[in-house]
Amino acid sequence: MATGLNSDSRVCVVATAAAFRGARAAIDEVNDVLAPFEAALSAVAAIDRASADDPTVVAAVASADLVVLVDGAALHARSVWRHSALGVALAHAPLLCIGSTGSVLGATMIDPRGGAPTTGLGFFDDAVVCVPASLEQSVRTRGLLAGQLLIELGRRSAVVFDGHWRVVSGEDLEVSRGGDGVSLAEFSLEE
Repeated sequence: MATGLNSDSRVCVVATAAAFRGARAAIDEVNDVLAPFEAALSAVAAIDRASADDPTVVAAVASADLVVLVDGAALHARSVWRHSALGVALAHAPLLCIGSTGSVLGATMIDPRGGAPTTGLGFFDDAVVCVPASLEQSVRTRGLLAGQLLIELGRRSAVVFDGHWRVVSGEDLEVSRGGDGVSLAEFSLEE
């Protein structure tokens, strides 16, 4: 796995979304994966609004070369990060999202309870990111998006957004616009 991480890299793991399954366990899982890269690892639980405005938490995120957002309860993460100092820091940080946490970053997110669009954090507005759902829910979601780009990240897929969308791993990636499959490889804000 080419990560660009080395012993000079500072990585901060943010476990907000894991509040209900256990922040410590989620942090340990990520640390185990990243340990071989010998990066300087730090972690913050940030599971509530008070910690999302804690200057120590915000500084840990702001000073990181990479911030890893663990998987878990996307709606909880959105409610903690929205209008918080941590949310502002995340908006300016290089992020790696695991699972459903990527869904909260866009202007539109998909409510995991039924597939309807709802308000996200607004870090980008050119696409909607979600994790796969049942066929019925996916069809419903595509219909409700009225032509927006929908990126459905499977368990083995990963994308990067840095002004351009790039596929890191597309093994189980589904990208569509208006229900039609499209290629994410060439999509960018300049289109």
